[in-house]
Amino acid sequence: MPESRFRKGDLVRFKLGLRFVQGEVKEDRGPIGIKGRHLYLVEFCPEPQSPDPFQVELPAEDLQLVPSVASHE
Repeated sequence: MPESRFRKGDLVRFKLGLRFVQGEVKEDRGPIGIKGRHLYLVEFCPEPQSPDPFQVELPAEDLQLVPSVASHE
């Protein structure tokens, strides 16, 4: 398994309850999880109307990279 799948600033999605939400990787916490799982600190808004973002620490296997959209001029 690669040492680091995601970088600070990457946009990722993960399951929150029964739905998926998007968030931004704020920190690579390293292999500090159970059995050396690689953890990331992710900031997200659980609802579009949320005034303040939440933060959660998640293992790499629970995250999916959201492809960046290239702008066309």
